Order: sequence, then structure tokens, then C-alpha cells
Amino acid sequence: MRRNRAGRFFVATLLGGAGVSIAASWVAGRTLSRRLISAEGLVPAREQRDVLLAALRGAGARVDELRHAGSLRDPVELVAAFATPGAEAAGRPTLLFLHGKGGNAAEWRPEALRALDCGYNVLLPDLRAHGQSGGRFVTHGFLEKEDLANAIACARDRHGIDSGRLGVHGCSAGASLAIEFAANRHGVRALWLESPYADPKAMARHYLSRATGLPPWLLGLTSRFAVGAAVAHVRRELSLGPDAGGLETIDPLRAIRRVRAPVCLVYGEKDELVPARFSARLEAALPPGSQIWRAPNAGHCHHDDEPARVATAQYDRRWRAFFGRHLPVDRDDL
Repeated sequence: MRRNRAGRFFVATLLGGAGVSIAASWVAGRTLSRRLISAEGLVPAREQRDVLLAALRGAGARVDELRHAGSLRDPVELVAAFATPGAEAAGRPTLLFLHGKGGNAAEWRPEALRALDCGYNVLLPDLRAHGQSGGRFVTHGFLEKEDLANAIACARDRHGIDSGRLGVHGCSAGASLAIEFAANRHGVRALWLESPYADPKAMARHYLSRATGLPPWLLGLTSRFAVGAAVAHVRRELSLGPDAGGLETIDPLRAIRRVRAPVCLVYGEKDELVPARFSARLEAALPPGSQIWRAPNAGHCHHDDEPARVATAQYDRRWRAFFGRHLPVDRDDL
């Protein structure tokens, strides 16, 4: 009798503890879900837009600030800086620069100046909910793919750019967005991807670990609840029907199998924000003609230890060679 009572008490204690743990994970997941779809980064953005625009003009570029509508599902006003190194943008290829979560277009000042020096047009959007662009939340590609198509259409209408001669340079979440955007898009000729991730759910758990200071193993159930709540929030806010898709459709690994342009996949071997293991499955699925650069002693893009700062000369040489090969500029336009 005593053994039976002790056994029942033990089982009840375990079930009660499990119930409390699940309930706590659910509450924490609901709270943290907003962090997954906010424009807040792990570190504050330091770059200023006026510095970017002044640098572009100082390089002799003709600069325009484009304002255009976002996706029809949420047509907020979005902002992008456009610059061309010559009197005419038409006939030149255009490089599109995509910042990461919590960033803005101004982060790309050194890269934009390099691109102008090579003869490219540059298009530098503040992604939705970032910088000067409107928006209530980010969707990691679901809305942003159409946002970017609209930005390119705006630049084509105002400056005559050739939407069939595009290159994309993305950092972190912007690199994974670049994969989603380039899938089945024939106008994209080359992609330089720094610190992308293959699995959004695994990345969400790692991101929440970095944001909270808790170990990833402790956030397994919490991150699942957080992702589910974020998906539901976006679906509710956009009034999406059952077959309309949503955050759950974003899958960089699946998307990269539909990318035809060559990729240069770059990551710092000491990157702790998006560790190298998050790119491993992307490596195996890269299109023909792609290349991989594992930068030793380097960390995350747009941080103090990024590959561009740790290996400046090599980075510059590789970048110019990659885009020069796959997205050449007509010398007559320089």
C-alpha cells in the first residue's frame, strides 16, 4: 500500500513538474515571439543614413532616395537609396545590398563605395520596419521578396536600370533573404552571401539564446512556442487565409535549390552570431559555379571582426573578382 502511494505521488510530482515546465515555456515563448519578428537586433545599429548619402555623393555618384510601396499584403511606404557612378544608370548592372535583422542601409557604405568604383549602380533598401521604412514587423522574406521587387521596379521606372542584370550582396538574415529573393529569378546573376542560415527554426533558437543568455538546450520547447506564436501573429495581422502561406513557408535550404546564379558563400570561422554550422547544409546545395570562403579569425558581417576588416585586401580582391566574372560592367560605361 505504501509503495503504491509513494509511486502515485512520484508520478503526480513528475507530471506536475512537467506541466509547470510546459506552461512556463509557453508563457516565455509568447513573450519572446515578438523578438523574432521585430526589427530589433542583438546590437544597436551604429551607422547613420546621412553619412551614407554624403559618402555616395562625395564619391561623385548621382544619388536618389526612392520611396515606394511594399508588398500588396502590407503596402507600407519603404525607402531605398539609389546611386549611379555615371550620368546614366541604364546599361549598367545593379547591385542590391540587403542588411541583417536590426541593421539598415547605411551599414553598406564601404561596400557601396567599392561597387560604385567598379562601375555598378547600387540599390540600398532599408528593409521593412528598419531604418526609415515603414512596417510593423519583419517576415524574413515572405513580404520582403515583393518589397524588393517593388524597389527594383521603382529604380527601373525612375532610372532605367536593367532588372535582368542584378547582383545581390546580403549579410546574415539579409543573406538568407537574398536566397529567397533569387529563387527562380532569372535577373539575378550573382550572389555574395555572408553568414546565411539554412534552418530558420534552428536559427530562432540560437537567436533567442543569444538574446536571453540561456543555453540553447534549455530553450527547445520555448523556441518552438515562440516560432509558433510569431507565425500566428503574422498570419493574423495580414489576414492570411489557410492557403496563403506565411512565415512557415520561408526555407532558405529549399529556396537555394531553385537559385541558378553562382554564389560566393562567406562566413567567419569565429562567427558566434550565426556559427558556421548553420551554413553547412547550404554548402551542399549551392548552384554550379559557386565558391566558398571560410575566413579564418573572422566573425560576423558588419561587426568589428567581420571578414572585410580581418582580411581586408583578400576580401576586396575576392569580391571584385567574383562580381567582375559573373556580373561584368561594360567598360564603355565607366
